[in-house]
Amino acid sequence: MMISGVHTKEKFHLFLLAGLLLGLTVVSQFSPTEAFVSVGVPRSLRPTLIRSAPPLRRTLMLSPIIRGRQIHRYFASYASTPNELQEDGIVFSLRPHGSSAAVGRLTLIVPSDPLAPTAPDSYGRASPIAKNLPVIREVAIQLVQRLHNFEPRMDCVVISADGRAAEALDDVDDDDGDDVPHVLVALQLTDAFDVDRERSLFAEAEGRPAGRPLCTFALRCDPSPTPGVRAGRVGAHRPAAPSSATALPWTSSASESRLYDLMVDQFGRCTSDEFAASVLYGVHHFRREQGSPGVPWVEHSIDATWEKGPVRNAKEIYAMATSCGSCIQDCLADEKCRECITALQEVDTRDQVKSYRTIVSYESELLKEFSFCILTKNNIFGCDATIPDLPKVEPIETWRGKPLTRDAAKQILVAHLDDDAAPSEVSQCLPTSWKVACGANVAYDQFPDQNQLFYPTLSGKDMWYDPVFRVETLDGRQVWCTRHYRVREGREKVGTFRLSVLDNGVTSDELWTITGAADDLSWAVFHYAGAAKAVGQRYLGGLVCTPDGSLPEQEEVREEIWAALRCAQIEPWELFVVDNASGPTSGAGPPPLDFYRADILEKMEAKKKKDAERATVS
Repeated sequence: MMISGVHTKEKFHLFLLAGLLLGLTVVSQFSPTEAFVSVGVPRSLRPTLIRSAPPLRRTLMLSPIIRGRQIHRYFASYASTPNELQEDGIVFSLRPHGSSAAVGRLTLIVPSDPLAPTAPDSYGRASPIAKNLPVIREVAIQLVQRLHNFEPRMDCVVISADGRAAEALDDVDDDDGDDVPHVLVALQLTDAFDVDRERSLFAEAEGRPAGRPLCTFALRCDPSPTPGVRAGRVGAHRPAAPSSATALPWTSSASESRLYDLMVDQFGRCTSDEFAASVLYGVHHFRREQGSPGVPWVEHSIDATWEKGPVRNAKEIYAMATSCGSCIQDCLADEKCRECITALQEVDTRDQVKSYRTIVSYESELLKEFSFCILTKNNIFGCDATIPDLPKVEPIETWRGKPLTRDAAKQILVAHLDDDAAPSEVSQCLPTSWKVACGANVAYDQFPDQNQLFYPTLSGKDMWYDPVFRVETLDGRQVWCTRHYRVREGREKVGTFRLSVLDNGVTSDELWTITGAADDLSWAVFHYAGAAKAVGQRYLGGLVCTPDGSLPEQEEVREEIWAALRCAQIEPWELFVVDNASGPTSGAGPPPLDFYRADILEKMEAKKKKDAERATVS
């Protein structure tokens, strides 16, 4: 059993260390974060120590005696429990959960210099800490953790370029029958020695048998002939010397060429979500080639593809025609709906970023009916998806000095909305509950002007959630989009909620968790995990919300926000700052904030009047 990334049996050592630190303290001049940084405590453990040892919060000032390598190495042993690290160049590793066999391997090679910076125009470039990014090793560790949350059966290791990187290739040619798909990635190697090691390793990889399920990529390693991404091989496909068979779309060579294009595109976007997806695309492809079950996160496709084969494609097209013929005819007869279908055919719909941007660019009732019939009502493509189990996220236990109750958790959601259900002591009585300042999901949290409205249903038992956000469509128009979620209290714990919505004909189910909230509701942090079963998609995300959509300027407040995010295994460099300033000049007009709520308010007023009349009569 593990608690917040630490073995239960080892938690005693954390308490012991906390006592040791307190025994060596004087009056504090450092914040907990500064103190932890001074001894190299991994970011993932800082929230655990803060919560496990409350006295550390305000009085942690470490003696120089314990700022040495011993304490650093003590914490390093926890950096990726349950594995022994810091040996032979291994920086970090995560093995398959429990007794699960590995579905794939990732070997991530990082610079030999532990302080090598992250390239400023890569990971974290759109985050609120874009000018103060962590070193590339920290980024690499988070990339591996995100991948493991997507697929916990992955066998992952982060290796220094001067370590045992060459041995990673030996795993591919083991004689024990292990033919596990392997993705080998060199990440931002710029030192001449590191680049030479990478090129030598890739040259060796290209000499391995063509049938091996091996992919090799160099991401932003200098010098690079393509912007940001260079591939040595994807299976038998060598981008530098492609086979003539790639011209025949039904061949394995052509399939691996398409996989190469997809992985290069995803890696090149420099986000943790798309890094993980890219690795899983490669692993999934080779597992299916081997006749093994695919990877659930990227398994399902609603496209007609060469990989499905002519028989399955024909069956799906026939099923669409017989089950939803009238919806298809109506959609194709409408210019807007037809343009959307045409645009979706140009993207891999497993790519949540491109597919969702396309859909919101062409929203219409005909498109909703088309999608609902094919995907939700008849599930033509046999898709399935469940809400991700990882990471395990715990809600806050107290708010405003008291244990969190169900009513208080609802008040945190309603927050600043001008509504009777808002907390009167701190609510600013605004047209919105919250505005999103930053979000962590690359597909859904980058839209500008994200407004949130939480309010009770007519019965008062459940709630509604109406996000209203602005979209720049593919053809350059500025439009407002609205959604209408049903919100129910989570069965998991107080501070969790289950949300569901019909989004363009597809139902999404989500689990939301309150991981942080200021006593005065000047900010709140929400984590969400969701699934759209009808299209086989899973997703994770996190939101930093404030009354006006701007992040607090005070550094100590931001550190509290980052700590709440890290409790959900989200690093601040993974966030995307939301543009909440350009709405008035965008040409989209005022946001339709009461698009759904107006009807609820009208019904509530009518109910109040009716109740008053009954009271008068009685």
